[in-house]
Amino acid sequence: MAETATTAEGAVDRRDFLTILAGAGGLLASAAIAWPLIDALAPHGDAAAGERMIVTISDIAENSAITVYWAGLPIYVRKLTAQQISANQNTVPSTLPDPATYAARVQPGYESFVVVVGLNTATPCMLEGNAATDPRGPFDGWLSPCDGSAYDPLGRVRAGPARRNLAIPPYKFLNANQIQLG
Repeated sequence: MAETATTAEGAVDRRDFLTILAGAGGLLASAAIAWPLIDALAPHGDAAAGERMIVTISDIAENSAITVYWAGLPIYVRKLTAQQISANQNTVPSTLPDPATYAARVQPGYESFVVVVGLNTATPCMLEGNAATDPRGPFDGWLSPCDGSAYDPLGRVRAGPARRNLAIPPYKFLNANQIQLG
């Protein structure tokens, strides 16, 4: 009978070991499943870096533009010529599909720079007009290759199915050579 008790004790020890092993495996599996879910909720490094972005604008020549990507959006920064400034200051806002004054589209003290989100407002596609070889349309601004919408150099809609002006992202001038997005 002593042998039977030892076997029963051995079975209890094995049963305890299997219970602990199964519990540890379950915890490990739960952690393996939960980790990607928890990690997905945390902001990634590139998202945190995209919150504030400094862009050097001193290299932009008149009548040219650059494209930068911020918060997953193409941002167009264009330096206007004196002729573009005077032509667009004299545009009567009430004649536009989405009325906006010149002063509402630029920042005081830096009137020669325009900063807009480079996505068409009617169909979400990138606009043409930043590169020297791109067509700019009849208003010397941007054109949508998707639907033909035309924008002036301030990003105000002028023709086509689009009914809203290009969005202006949050930005500020740090100095005459740099802007900060975000």
